[in-house]
Amino acid sequence: MLAFPSNQFGGQAPASPNCERAYMHTKVGVPMGAASLTVFDTVDVNGPTAHPLFRFLKRASPRFADCGGCDIAWNYEKFLLDANGIPVARYRAADSPLMAEEAIRQLLGM
Repeated sequence: MLAFPSNQFGGQAPASPNCERAYMHTKVGVPMGAASLTVFDTVDVNGPTAHPLFRFLKRASPRFADCGGCDIAWNYEKFLLDANGIPVARYRAADSPLMAEEAIRQLLGM
């Protein structure tokens, strides 16, 4: 799992990159240094300063009906990519990561 904090949503990620990493690991329940979660530095995900990765994800991912112009609506919105890096699903911030379980199993051929 890759996590990219953004301070574009109510100023929720104003801390240093190390503080944001520690918070994210605590929130998700994964110990610091665990290979299953990489937390990157804070980035912009919307607007003219959006990181290129998020411009791609928003453009290429399947959209849910009320995506609001496809901008990311809130922190913890999730994108599921296939083995080639192509987005195959997009989940709202409020959606549990467990909602992706069946799609992940399909991608893994399980």
